[in-house]
Amino acid sequence: MKILITGVAGFVGYQMASYFKEHYTSATVLGIDNLSRRGSEYNVPLLKHLGCTFFHGDIRNKEDVDELPKVDWIIDCAANPSVLAGLQGGSFSLINNNLIGTIYLLEKCKRDNSGFIMLSTSRVYSINDLNSIPLSEAEDSFVIKPSAAYQQGFSELGVAEAFSTKAPISLYGSTKLASEVLALEYHHTFGFPVWIDRCGVIAGPGQFGKIDQGIFSFWIYQYLLDRPLSYIGFGGKGKQARDFFHPRDLFNMIKMQINEPEKKVSRLMNLGGGVDNTYSLAQLNAFCQRTIASDKFVDSNPENRSFDIPLYVTDFSLAQREWGWKPEINAESILQEIVEYARRNIDLIKKL
Repeated sequence: MKILITGVAGFVGYQMASYFKEHYTSATVLGIDNLSRRGSEYNVPLLKHLGCTFFHGDIRNKEDVDELPKVDWIIDCAANPSVLAGLQGGSFSLINNNLIGTIYLLEKCKRDNSGFIMLSTSRVYSINDLNSIPLSEAEDSFVIKPSAAYQQGFSELGVAEAFSTKAPISLYGSTKLASEVLALEYHHTFGFPVWIDRCGVIAGPGQFGKIDQGIFSFWIYQYLLDRPLSYIGFGGKGKQARDFFHPRDLFNMIKMQINEPEKKVSRLMNLGGGVDNTYSLAQLNAFCQRTIASDKFVDSNPENRSFDIPLYVTDFSLAQREWGWKPEINAESILQEIVEYARRNIDLIKKL
């Protein structure tokens, strides 16, 4: 079996390559990355050490995609994953990367009859509707208000696949939503297997820790480097909350999807940490105080930013019903792994 991973030098791409080499020892793992994200260049020698074939290329360039070898599966981890992307004049670059690149990959799957697994995002859901979820305010977090009148696709378990995707969802979210639709149309039209995994926040060791791409790692790194931190928006108290899950749990789903490409289940599903793996910034900060430094000052800015939401929790019950999937690694363990990685690699993190 030959596996191609796009965005292979990014956090998730590298982790997927590592898990494939661990679980499919006879498989050939190839990867492509344009190395545009700072930090990704440090993963290239690690990929080669794993025995992966690395291509320095760009999925936005049709020629780069066309020159790649024929493979059995493409795992699409390439994206600009920032909800703020495209706001300051770079909108076409975002669309080119997250949508046009997907089209070139789907065309390759059509030619090669390859399977396609797309990592999508919870950011495809309507920002206005997310901001309308009934919430209660606990001491250190926003929480789902119990026994409230919820909108379609929402329950005390969080956001399910039937939740609204109407605009606004951000330019980033719209490119991923359009890519989802195209991928499913290619599946139904040309017959090759397609799976779409709508992921909540993915967090773990090896993350680059950018504020708009990996808030859990970012917060921990700022603590270890003694750099300033602020609670931004929603009163400046750090009560906004997200669920998160480990890349190994993501791989566990991808492994099942590859092993059963024709399984008669939903082609699109939510993956995430769920209610049990949900932390607010204040709760994350309390973990850092217990683990790293008890006396760090965190500033406060009560003003909300564009596209911010107070709470997002993934309802992964569809994946649980149809695949028996649920996250196995708990939130505290994920944060501990990040701290341990950061302490071992603090000189590298200073450069990111």
